[in-house]
This record gives sequence, C-alpha cells and structure tokens, in this order.
Amino acid sequence: MGTVNKGADIENIIEVKDLHYRYKDDTHALKGISLSVPKGSRTALVGPNGAGKSTLLLHLNAINLPQQGSIKVAGIEVSPATEKEIRNKVGLVFQDPDDQVFAMTAWDDVAFGPLNMGLGRDEVKSRVEDALKLVGMWEFKDKAPHHLSFGQKKRVAIAGVVAMDPEVIILDEPTAYLDPGGQDVLMEILAGFHKRGKTILLATHDMDLAAEWADRIIVIKSGRTLAEGGKELLVNKDIVSQANLRLPIVAQIFSRLPEFTRDTLPYTVDEAVKAIRKISQKG
Repeated sequence: MGTVNKGADIENIIEVKDLHYRYKDDTHALKGISLSVPKGSRTALVGPNGAGKSTLLLHLNAINLPQQGSIKVAGIEVSPATEKEIRNKVGLVFQDPDDQVFAMTAWDDVAFGPLNMGLGRDEVKSRVEDALKLVGMWEFKDKAPHHLSFGQKKRVAIAGVVAMDPEVIILDEPTAYLDPGGQDVLMEILAGFHKRGKTILLATHDMDLAAEWADRIIVIKSGRTLAEGGKELLVNKDIVSQANLRLPIVAQIFSRLPEFTRDTLPYTVDEAVKAIRKISQKG
C-alpha cells in the first residue's frame, strides 16, 4: 500500500513530480513533468499533438507506471503495489470508445468494472442502471456496441467509468469526432458529475472548450509543463505561442479592439456578451 496523507482534506487530489517516461522505441514522451490537480476542480490539460497528454493520462490511473519521478492520487503513491487501488479512484475515458467498449451489450460493458471490483450483484445492477440513465443510454442497454453511433459508444464508455464511482474522472480529447449536439450532451454530463463532487480532468487542444469549461489550466509541451494556473493562461500570448496553440476565438476577436488588454480580454461567449453590452452602453 502507498503512503496515505492523513490530512482531513487533500487539497491536490493529483500530484505529479519530475515524471519521466520513455517508450520501448526510445521516444522520450515525458521529460520531468510536474503538475497538480486540485480536488473538486475542472482542470483542462492543454497542449499540441505530441505534447505527452495521452501518455500522462495513462500514468494517472496506473496503466503506465513511473520510470522516474512520482505520482500521488489522494495521497497514495502510484506503484505496482497500488495499481488496483488507483484504478478504483481514477476513471479514464479514452479518446476512441472502440478502445474501451468491447462487451456484447452496453449493459455488460458498464457492468464489467463494478464486477471486477468484487461488488455484489444487487450493487452492480444498481450502479449500471444509474450510470446508463445518467448518460442517457438506458434505452440502449441491450444493444451491441457495434450497433451504436460513435457518440453513443462514447457515452457508454463514460457510463462504464461512472459505474465504478471514482473520485477522479479523466477524459482524453472527449469532444473529438462528436457533432455539436453530441458535444453539448457530453458537457452537460460532465457538469452533472462535477455537481456530485467529482474532480474532472480533460486533455484537449481545443482552447475554446477549455475557456468555456475549465476553472484550472495546465499547459504542456514536449513532455514538460509550461504553466499551470487559472483561465487567464489561455489569453497569455507568450505561453499560448510557446505551446503552438492559439487564443480562444472570442479572445482573438476582442484582442483586435483597442479597448481591451490581456487582463480585460473576454474569452467565453458569456463574457463577450457582457463586454459588447458595456461598449454599447458607453456609445
């Protein structure tokens, strides 16, 4: 068992320190990355393709184990001895649901995790039903995954994670390949999880998604952390440029107006509406 923080409240539910990881083909994916995820936060991990986002996520629920450096989840250090415990605390939703949804029916797929946790039949049944209803897939419980759309399979994958009742839910590029309606449904589901007290971490290079959704930002590039903090990082042109990203669309528009500085730039739709009303009132 790992060392557990005895404090009543763990401020950072995830702590990564000087983490390195090199694949067998000698690709050095993580190069001493350090970061933290506050408990109860909505954290966006942003960075370009190849930044190491997916590799990092695989470490956070012990699919990959540290080769150098350390990771703690809820005060428990990730190690071969704590793999199962960590996976019960951290649920990971892959970018492609076909990598995750594999059972004969949606019901069987969602039940897989709880059954492997050793839960009783009644508890498994209750968790599966609740999870499928939560993501709007109850009516498809007896459907084979290959008869579901991409978005529906993604919701089943999320339900499979939710049914295990983890403290942290991690999603890798969650809106990839979803149409706008599917993206809206997904974000409503995540909002519901957050209201239940879950910590949510999503990896994305979609700066607009990060601006609208997150309350904490971690920027990485080439296997290292460039910056971590509040959403103001999304309109820091130096950091955004270093990360080969771009400002959120709203911020791009308002950055061309002389009335706005980096400190006053809106970067969500609601903030843009308020800024426009303020300008119109002055006129």
